[in-house]
Formats: sequence, C-alpha cells, structure tokens
Amino acid sequence: MSSDHATQMTESELRALAKQVYDRVAKALDEVDPDEVECEESLGSLTILLGDGAKWILSVQPPVRQLWLAVASLGRAYHFDYDPRSGTWRDDKGEGIELISHLRTLLKDVGGVDVAL
Repeated sequence: MSSDHATQMTESELRALAKQVYDRVAKALDEVDPDEVECEESLGSLTILLGDGAKWILSVQPPVRQLWLAVASLGRAYHFDYDPRSGTWRDDKGEGIELISHLRTLLKDVGGVDVAL
C-alpha cells in the first residue's frame, strides 16, 4: 500500500479489514483440534496458541495502518500494509510476503498444522 493510501484509510476501515482477517483465521482454526492450535480474539488482537505452547499475536496498529504478526518462537515480527488493488495484506519490507499465505505456511512448517485459510 502506498503511504498515501495508508493516510487516507480511516481507523474504522482499518479495523473492519482487520476483523475480516481475524474472522477468516478464527473460522479456519475452529476446524482444527484445539490440542494442536486454537485462537482467541481480545482487545483488538488475535492470539494463536500452538499445541507446543508457542503464542503468536496478530494485531492491528492504527497509527501506522498496519497488521502486525509477532511470532515469538521464531524471534520475528512481520508488518503488513493493506493493498487495495489486490485486497491483500503485504509485508512492508517488499519481501513479497502476503499475510494469509504466510500464516498458513508458518502454521504448517512451525506448528505442524495444515489448515486451509
């Protein structure tokens, strides 16, 4: 997303887009055994708990109009901007990482959970 679009997006638009992502992830994870992975939405964040005790947090960041994914078990945080042209969330480092597909890959490779997001 260009910085122009980031400044034009209202906080309510940002939160609505974030809620769509949270709902999509939560619905998919509801289909998985809770001993493998579960999630909980609270205070504007979606916490993903893996069976091995790892905790990942997906959170909305209104000041910068981004979604952040913190994967503590990997010591990594990802920051995503919304791309209105594709309707997807893309990393802000230009690495070509798309939020949903990356989260699916992380769940499979790190968490051992193959889920269709």
